[in-house]
Amino acid sequence: MSGKKFKLKRKEGLYLDDAGHKGRGVFCATDIKKGEMLEWTPTLILNDKESTAIEDTILADYVFQIGGISKKLREKHKIKNIKDATGVIMGIISYFNHDDKPNAEVEWEEYNGTLYHYVKALKNISKNTEICTSYGKTWFKDRE
Repeated sequence: MSGKKFKLKRKEGLYLDDAGHKGRGVFCATDIKKGEMLEWTPTLILNDKESTAIEDTILADYVFQIGGISKKLREKHKIKNIKDATGVIMGIISYFNHDDKPNAEVEWEEYNGTLYHYVKALKNISKNTEICTSYGKTWFKDRE
């Protein structure tokens, strides 16, 4: 392991609250500025076999396709087909609800053999406003 450390971060003031018909959502007790980072957290990568094993559990609602990760990570996690691999984000990011016009976005980065996801604000967000990302155009269709 290298001497450089990857710092996990979370914006102070984030909290879970009732988001109406969406269930729980993520809010912040303070204003958020455009471009501000809200959380950096590791992601648990599941290969095709592990992804299939959780399909009939509550965890299935919290996984997503991981997309383009390095060959090194695919080999480490024994991923045969990247389209069948999923990830579970370990932080509060998994509680961000979907919106067709999101005010935040999720991105990822690989560091030292681990996949990390982070959320940043796409615009200024007033305190106590729900923070939403986009799950993509096919998320809900794929779940039918």
